[in-house]
Amino acid sequence: MGETESMAAAGTAGGSRFSRILMGILGLLLGFLMISATLYRLMEVGSALDSSEIPDEIAGSIPTLQALFYLVAAFCLAVIISSIATFINSAWARKALLGSTGAMFVLLVGCGIYEYSIINELYGGHLADAEEIPWRMKPMTTFSMLMAYASLFFGGLIWLIDYLGRGRGEAPAAKDGD
Repeated sequence: MGETESMAAAGTAGGSRFSRILMGILGLLLGFLMISATLYRLMEVGSALDSSEIPDEIAGSIPTLQALFYLVAAFCLAVIISSIATFINSAWARKALLGSTGAMFVLLVGCGIYEYSIINELYGGHLADAEEIPWRMKPMTTFSMLMAYASLFFGGLIWLIDYLGRGRGEAPAAKDGD
């Protein structure tokens, strides 16, 4: 009887094993998906830097965009590491997974805004007024914003699993004076 009580106490303190495994799998999937998309984008930006066809208006903005994508890659590695730690049931792993996913989402939104400002500068500010523009050049469908949507989706699933996997403690009893 003592063994099952200790197992029950350990299960509620760290959440259920199923939720930990599911959070770890989703975190690894998110990390590997984002790192592959980031490396693809870094290759595109790197090839644009090597090209002599870059207009002078945006030539200074491309290295900044490349640096932002290197930061996204660092957050992808943080998501992968915290996902592995979630499998191990480290005390800090769930918070680190949620925090790194949220920080990566915010950085990707910033990259999307910066990417759109580069596109808008290239077209001289007439991009917002044009009706027939390619869908990839609209503010909400740049490559970085599409990555941010995927990050938000996975982050929301991870948060929901974490919320539902928490132990339901006993409600504290009310005092006589209350």
